[in-house]
Amino acid sequence: MAEIRDEFLSEEDLDLINLADEELEAWWDLWLHQAQITNQDDEATYSHGVFVLMREPRPDPATAG
Repeated sequence: MAEIRDEFLSEEDLDLINLADEELEAWWDLWLHQAQITNQDDEATYSHGVFVLMREPRPDPATAG
């Protein structure tokens, strides 16, 4: 039976010290671009650790009538 581990990344994924600078920058850029995709969806949410704060969304002037 495989051991259940509470980890998201493998040891190989976490072995950043052995990446070339170009590889590390490529992974960082990929992560950053993926993180930016959801900006509009979560602009009213701020989270830090276990705390999540949400504020009422501001009306969009483009759709306000």
